[in-house]
Amino acid sequence: MKNREAITCNGRPAFYAAIYEDIRKCAMDCGWAVALHGSLSSDMDIMAMPWTARAVSFVRLINKIGELFEGNELACLHTITYNEKPHGRIVATIPIWEDFYLDISIMTGKEQT
Repeated sequence: MKNREAITCNGRPAFYAAIYEDIRKCAMDCGWAVALHGSLSSDMDIMAMPWTARAVSFVRLINKIGELFEGNELACLHTITYNEKPHGRIVATIPIWEDFYLDISIMTGKEQT
């Protein structure tokens, strides 16, 4: 049996859960749908897909989501990065606070062999 002192809590999932609704609404306003992927234990992995005919570009979506954290001085010190992954996936990483960040992925439709 564990003592109460031995029980630790990772607050990251609670933090990410608290900001998810703002991210979801921002994406919806941009014509995109988002879904969570992963454990939320280190970062917030988000899958994004254009959902309406008026969906903005992926870069515009990422910039709009980044604007949600404009008042955060630590987020302003970092830049959003884009990385290509296997099978045509592109990941935008948005730093939001110290080592808290969002990884937002899309599939480009490019097949990899």
